[in-house]
Amino acid sequence: MSRLLLIRHGQASLGAADYDVLSPIGVVQSQALGRHLGRMLDPPHAIYSGPRRRQRDTAAHLVAAAREQGAEFPDPLDLPDFDEYPALALMRQALPTLCDASPDLRSLARAWQAAEVGSPEHRRAFERTFQAAMRCWHDGQVDHPDVEPFAGFHARIERGLRRVVDRHPRGQTVLVVSSAGPVGVMTALALGLPSWSGIRTSFVVHNASITELMARPDELQLRSFNALPHLTDRAHVTLR
Repeated sequence: MSRLLLIRHGQASLGAADYDVLSPIGVVQSQALGRHLGRMLDPPHAIYSGPRRRQRDTAAHLVAAAREQGAEFPDPLDLPDFDEYPALALMRQALPTLCDASPDLRSLARAWQAAEVGSPEHRRAFERTFQAAMRCWHDGQVDHPDVEPFAGFHARIERGLRRVVDRHPRGQTVLVVSSAGPVGVMTALALGLPSWSGIRTSFVVHNASITELMARPDELQLRSFNALPHLTDRAHVTLR
């Protein structure tokens, strides 16, 4: 079996003009992860990254920090299958239509919009609205040209996982730098859980965390989930 280390990108810039840029904390998280892996791992056989800037930059910072430890980490390779779910498009483009169809979701969205920005109430109201919108997306209730359907997203993650396992069938260590959604889906696949469990799991995946799978073409096992051994400062432990 091969060892797959699934890594969520470092903290991005939520609320900024471009979310896809790592925050200063996100850079620190990525570098700390690279130093840790450089000390603890033999050089991985391959490193794959999703296509988003935050994913690629996390991989680049990780590799640079590992190499500073003397570790011979390979250059990351892009694998678009490990892109994130369309959360931003869902909330920006599809949410108004969903609210028209669902009084409960409309009520949640109004509470979110009414709360003071930056307050605990605003964050909680956003999370409730986001999770309810994600459930609608998962259940096939979203039909918008800018929002990838859940079935397509899930099939894409399964395809990427198969590609990695087929390329590295046994005895190799592979890093996959992606996002919370793909990590949640692959965790649920390893545990044989329903697809919604994978999406719910994604809500608690920390930035720059490590989830470890053991894999071969006909088997997937979860060894650890959401580990942060490289982050010793509580201020650097983030979900958003």
